[in-house]
This record gives sequence, structure tokens and C-alpha cells, in this order.
Amino acid sequence: MWRTEGIVLRVRNLGEADRIITLYTKDKGKLSAVARGARRIRNRLLSPTQLFTHGLYLIFPQQGLHNLSQAEIIHSGQPLRDDLEKFAYASYITELLDALTPEEDPAERVFALLAGALSLGARGRMKLAVRAFEIKLMAELGYQPELHVCLSCREPVQENLFFTEQGGVLCQRCAPQVPGHTPLSNGAWELMKKLLAWDFSKLTVLHPAGNLEAELRTVMRKYLDFRLEYPLKSLDFLDTLTAVPPESN
Repeated sequence: MWRTEGIVLRVRNLGEADRIITLYTKDKGKLSAVARGARRIRNRLLSPTQLFTHGLYLIFPQQGLHNLSQAEIIHSGQPLRDDLEKFAYASYITELLDALTPEEDPAERVFALLAGALSLGARGRMKLAVRAFEIKLMAELGYQPELHVCLSCREPVQENLFFTEQGGVLCQRCAPQVPGHTPLSNGAWELMKKLLAWDFSKLTVLHPAGNLEAELRTVMRKYLDFRLEYPLKSLDFLDTLTAVPPESN
């Protein structure tokens, strides 16, 4: 059996009372398991198998779906489920990770990114948490964007920048020759470098202007779409929710 620390990415109903949960775990990577009776009110697995819950899980490995036997909550994830905006952003974070990672491919640093992003988001900095998670996750998965030299000519860059969906900055001379590029302001460029380099604990000192966050959201959307095999369902919900500008994070 496996005793592993994990965070619930996805929950599906099975039969009348069971759940299939997808966890991202610290030492096993992403895995799916059946939680028998977890939808019954008095069942001990009811709370630990809810979305965004961070806990310790006892799992019996099997061919195909594993079996979840016991669970102990570390962080309930309740603040993320109780607030509609936080729920939408957290759903995007977990769906993005689910879409970009294979089953049972351990990556402890990716687990730390997920935990850090959800923790920062629960404290009210959800937009910042999402932008940081996006760029840090791409770096950990081997797609780190080139932010210091032009992706085409390899010359150092300073201003009049563009960003390509292939993952890096372009100088003004090279940009017309590369498809899928977007203008990138110096402010957004500096923000990207900080989000990539700084730990989540340090990011709380950042308070980017709304226009920079919006610019970075557009840039990262194109960058991620280039790597994703299918559109994310959570984005439709998130786009609808943010169509009316919320209070600045």
C-alpha cells in the first residue's frame, strides 16, 4: 500500500455512493483512485475527497484504478470552494495541471507549485497565484520560456519586445519572421521574470497593476494553448466570471 501526501484535482461520481478522485501526490505524481462510499454523509472519506483538499492518503495499488482506503486532511480547501471566484481560478489551476501531466510520473517540485499556488490563492491573491503557477509549471515541465535573449537571433533584449507562443521573447527585428507573436511591454516582461524566479512565499510583496496582469494573461493563454492538446473547460467558466471586472487582487 502507498501512504502519500496529495491534493485532489478532480472528482467524479461512480455508482450510487462512490467517488473516483484524481490526486496529484508528492511522491507518485498524478493518480486516480476509487473512494468507496465517499458520497455518504457519515463516510470518513467524504471530506478528504472534496476538490482542492490537501491530505494524507492511504492507497492500495491495483491495475487500472487504485483503491483509497484512508485519508487525513492537512488543509481542507474549504476557502477555495466557498468563494465563486477562488473556485473558478482553483479549478483552472487543477485542470491545467491535469491536462499537462501524465499518470504516475513523480515530480515533487510540481506538487510544491500546486500547493503554493492554492495556498496563495486562498489568501486572496488568486490572480497572482495563477499567473505564477502557469509560468513556473511550464518551466518544471521542460518548457521554460526564454526571457533574456531573443528566441530567434539569440541577442540580448531590453525593450520593444514581443513574446511568441513557442515560448520566449523576440526582438523587434526578428518578430515579423516568427508567427504567433504578441507585443510585450517592459512591465509585463519584468513581472514574468519575477514570477519565474521568486518562491510563492516572496510573491506576496508584488502588487502588479491590473493592465499588466491582463497583458500577461493574454500572453500566457497563447503560450499554453500552443502546448495543450485540447481546450480547458474551466476557462469558459472563468472567462464568464471575469467578464465583469472584479475587485483588484
